[in-house]
Amino acid sequence: MAVSRIKDVFFKPPLAIARVGGSDKPLDAFVWATDKSIHGANRTVIRPDVTLKVLSDGTLRPYKPNAIQFRDGNLLRPVAPFFELWATVESDGQEPCEQPLTVKLLEDNDIWLDSVEYTVTVANRKAQRRTGSAACAFIARIVVSGDDHDPKPLNAFSPRSPDSLPLVSRDQPIPLGQFRVIRPIKRKAMDVDLSVLRVRFTPAIGEVYGPRSAIAGPASPLPPGEALPSVTLGGRLHDIVLEKNRILSPNTPWSTYAMDKTGHRDPQPSDSYDGANVGDNLSWGVVDDTCDGIIEAEVVIKGQRYLAKARVLSSCPDFAPDRRPFNSLADDLADRDKGPVRVDDQETTEKTAAEIADLFERAFETASLMNLDALRDRGLRENVSDPDWKKYEKPPYVGFESMTGKDRGYARLTAQLFPRGQPAANAAESDLPYADLAHFAHGPLCDTDTLLTFLRDADNAKRVRRLIRPPFGRLAELVGQKRPHRLRDPRTGRDGFHDMRMPPYMRDSDQNSLSITHRQYNALMKLLDQIAPAKAARKKPAAKAMRVAKSRPDSPIARQIERFVERYRRRPK
Repeated sequence: MAVSRIKDVFFKPPLAIARVGGSDKPLDAFVWATDKSIHGANRTVIRPDVTLKVLSDGTLRPYKPNAIQFRDGNLLRPVAPFFELWATVESDGQEPCEQPLTVKLLEDNDIWLDSVEYTVTVANRKAQRRTGSAACAFIARIVVSGDDHDPKPLNAFSPRSPDSLPLVSRDQPIPLGQFRVIRPIKRKAMDVDLSVLRVRFTPAIGEVYGPRSAIAGPASPLPPGEALPSVTLGGRLHDIVLEKNRILSPNTPWSTYAMDKTGHRDPQPSDSYDGANVGDNLSWGVVDDTCDGIIEAEVVIKGQRYLAKARVLSSCPDFAPDRRPFNSLADDLADRDKGPVRVDDQETTEKTAAEIADLFERAFETASLMNLDALRDRGLRENVSDPDWKKYEKPPYVGFESMTGKDRGYARLTAQLFPRGQPAANAAESDLPYADLAHFAHGPLCDTDTLLTFLRDADNAKRVRRLIRPPFGRLAELVGQKRPHRLRDPRTGRDGFHDMRMPPYMRDSDQNSLSITHRQYNALMKLLDQIAPAKAARKKPAAKAMRVAKSRPDSPIARQIERFVERYRRRPK
């Protein structure tokens, strides 16, 4: 029998996101699924999946919960991801393959659990990023043997620098969670191989820490991005930090930081710290217990050292776990690593169509969580604060005519509601007309057949090409070009403004208007080129009435949209 020889090791997944929570019990596993029941409307739901429970001796017991419980009393359950060690192995006469690193595979290579060593380094560098001082970061680092199965706390403290005191002292560290090496056993349960080498990261409970002065402060009554006069205090007073967590040094650059102050960095969003938008924007010196870090596994086999790395991010709880973002981390990685989209035969066309249908469904899920009226107001106010905004007098508008009847060629449903360019505040029937409209406009396009029928219409295809905001061109696409075809150019001031193109009024990480990824945009444009006719058929004037659910004009959703439009037409002037 051929012996499998280890040639490399790596983690699966290579990256995972943990979410803080105060409960001692981690959140059970679940997956996204489609509700195909008669009232489900094919919407995304969550369904319980096989979950691994860590027992007191470090072994695992798989089970499948009946329901997903997100909190125990007032305490949220944390998301605590597992990481599996995998190996690239080769055998005589066979091609190398990837398989989980199990106890048997270790034994076949004459090594044991103590030949595996894990190094975990996690840190919170938010204050360091703003102040530029390494002493304002706090870091935890531990080394654990592969045969040590007890949970290990990750207690973080700040390094001392020559010109600054540490923000977090070693005597009073901030816990950033814990790390545990799972005890493998030669057994299978519920199709889970329990002999695979696994580790688990459990995040912190989700608390904030500050200096002794962080007792009570005013909350800004304004939304992010809007500042108060320096002589004005904000809204109600509230507790900043619990007394037991007032452990930070007050004599660091973090306690004297203020955005827009000479010599201080202002990473976007510049006002996302405690103390921003209140008085003189002075930081209250507060930090939280989220973090990100690296998990390393070192395996020594016959004098050869193999190293695996994984990244873990610790973040806040997901307030809408059954709603998916239209632009995810997976989309960003696909945009970077996957090759060009192909739509040149039936197989690739169907594959791309399924990808675009999923994108439109996720766009609806995102829209269902948004207050589009508030986003529109913020985005347009950002535009008009720029002295150059009046230069752009063609649709899509960047002023408050945006997403009204004046946005000819772009707005349809909103053009009927606000034909003369009235702002949403003039609506009498609803306080949030744009948010309501977003739900109605995106809802019918969640059905794949309806979406493809909609996109095959030449008029609709032409409008979609115009309505989807292009991404910024990549550097190779911008070299030697004044403005790339279909793509935005950061050298062009207009391309950074907010307008009603999809996704509307949302910020990218650099504060410019957000777009779908480069790959998503190319996939959609190539699909339209493949399935939509080149020219639209001429229509009589009477046939120009707007129909969002065009392929199903007699469906309940289409009739509901028409009633919605009619209701707004009758609103008091």
